[in-house]
Amino acid sequence: MQNKNQIIDKFTIDDLLHRSWIYKNSEAFFKFFNFIGSFHHYSRYNTMLVYLQNEAVTFFGGKSFWKKRFERGVKKDARPYVILAPMGPVMLVYDVMDTEGEETAEEFLRKGFGRNPFDVKGELPKEMFDRAMEIANSFGIKITFQDTSILKGGHITTIIKGNPEIVISTNGTIEVKFATFIHELAHLFLGHTGHPKLTKENDKKEIKIFQRKLSRSAEELEAETVSFLLSKKLGLETNAAEYIAAYIRNESDLIEFSYESVIKAADRIDQLFKLSDFNFNIQKQY
Repeated sequence: MQNKNQIIDKFTIDDLLHRSWIYKNSEAFFKFFNFIGSFHHYSRYNTMLVYLQNEAVTFFGGKSFWKKRFERGVKKDARPYVILAPMGPVMLVYDVMDTEGEETAEEFLRKGFGRNPFDVKGELPKEMFDRAMEIANSFGIKITFQDTSILKGGHITTIIKGNPEIVISTNGTIEVKFATFIHELAHLFLGHTGHPKLTKENDKKEIKIFQRKLSRSAEELEAETVSFLLSKKLGLETNAAEYIAAYIRNESDLIEFSYESVIKAADRIDQLFKLSDFNFNIQKQY
């Protein structure tokens, strides 16, 4: 059961962002999530914490990250940013511009550090797609493929009783199908569908889902943003910007949108569907 502090913490970031008008427009919205989607070596939640402290950060990492990965040290007068530590309360990270080595930070960036080390050139391996389908089935999520209108990518059932079912259009490439799958899966983990939990077969482990009531616009904004974040991590370019922009007609459309819920849902899907395992080999090559 959540204690009082955990309940308060759950809404802290949302309250901070919703009180700031700077985040109540589509330009700032895309800027925020482009920032979150650009970093994969720390959780999206921690990336959000860095953004809240300084949205101008170029690229960040802890002292050991800079030393082990790039033989760079942190300057004595460097500004630290606080994030949550895996095995402790907090840790400090630093922007690349506050590091030093054989090259200046500017030279280091010009030599290509700014390119995406996780780029898969817009292609998704079929084995990864198949594995995602298998994992979904292991949680009791039924996946079906149907011929649909070219304007409809898919949908997820919203029946509270019974297992969820994701329907994906047979139109489009494997990458399009995967982005649709993530979008519909996001609706589930964001609490849009009414399903209170998932049970993994064999170990019977239950995953509870916090239910939320939102407008259709807010639900679509949240689900597509999750899809955007995870697709971007895999190097897949989507039409998320255009899709999202169609739902943001004025500032009130973002009132219900939960930045924290979106980031937590993206992290949860990333972990459960082992998307980071796929990127591990690419990181090693880089």
